[in-house]
Amino acid sequence: MMQRKTEKLKKKGGKLKKTATPPMVKLATMLFPDEAERELFIEAILEGQSREKAILVIEERPEIRTFPRVSAAPWQPEFVIRLQETFKPAQHPLYARGSYYSLDFSSVFAASAMMAIPEAPKTILDLCSSPGGKGIFAWRMFQPEALICNETMRNRTESLINNLHRCKVERSQVWVADPRVYAKKFPATFDFIIVDAPCSGQSMIAKGDKAVGAFTNSMVDMNHSRQRRITGNAINALKPGGHLLYMTCTYSYKENEKILEWMLDEYPFMEAVPVPHLAGYQSEYTQFPCYRLFPQQGMGAGAFTCLLRRTDVATTEPVDLSTLPPFWAYGDALPFTPKAPAPEEEAEKEKPPKNRPNPRPAKPKFKPRTGPPKPGGRRGRSRNQSKRPGR
Repeated sequence: MMQRKTEKLKKKGGKLKKTATPPMVKLATMLFPDEAERELFIEAILEGQSREKAILVIEERPEIRTFPRVSAAPWQPEFVIRLQETFKPAQHPLYARGSYYSLDFSSVFAASAMMAIPEAPKTILDLCSSPGGKGIFAWRMFQPEALICNETMRNRTESLINNLHRCKVERSQVWVADPRVYAKKFPATFDFIIVDAPCSGQSMIAKGDKAVGAFTNSMVDMNHSRQRRITGNAINALKPGGHLLYMTCTYSYKENEKILEWMLDEYPFMEAVPVPHLAGYQSEYTQFPCYRLFPQQGMGAGAFTCLLRRTDVATTEPVDLSTLPPFWAYGDALPFTPKAPAPEEEAEKEKPPKNRPNPRPAKPKFKPRTGPPKPGGRRGRSRNQSKRPGR
């Protein structure tokens, strides 16, 4: 049976008007018992206008001070600038020079939770990295000795490498490996692991992008299973005393709080860490500290974030990272020809949902045979020819 689309279009007054689907309404009812707030949430999603631009300043330049900006949020890092909607940062010459990295302000919200880490980590693993925004944020903030940006899909490494090269992210490497490789070959090794988990991508609709099936049970369940596998492997690669930052760009309870509840139950040595500057965004759907941003709050399409710490005692020594050769390291030649930024290139987009459950293909229509029939029946051979010797 074909899945319902996430958005239905209805003719009204000569214009196309989007309407909420039953799965979207069901989630909104669970998240917002108050009807007025629920309607604001659904309206913000369907309008598809929840885009808030921001840049991470990599290189201080006088020209950047002239960019038209929006008032900073109280928790906003000093190296982040929130831009007006009409400004296109990718068209400025400083973009090509790598003076800044462009991303959505919701991503800044999610990544800012790492500001609660008391001591700068030396080794950082960005486990689901492409196109690289969260890893570049961590590099800009901590200046680690090693930043490993992993991407399991080789066809997504070009944008990742291009951004690391363009922004001159020194001591960075790109690896192409499944998360279980890190759990097996690098147990208890990394000081800080970022899991910007693949998800159903429900907030993409609030930006005006497509996310087919984002609110359906099949999509949410598929990503829930993937997220558990990724976070389990990440925890095994995390050094005792280290931190793990889990974040998504979806509103689903099952992909957010429920993943964290499973994680804290399965790994009792993990604990959620309070992030004081995000206290006003504390999730109402659980007791441990984790934080949500919704599109009706006017700071982007929305996000979920939670910072965790591993509390057990180390029993093994960290593994030398040089034991696995990188796919690409900063300073290497680019394995492709760099592309010029598109004229309308915008902020970093969230990861589109992978392996979407597709409806069954329609059966081909029956076409009656034209022309005279072939001799000897439908196989085109005579009855005597079909008999083989010895039968």
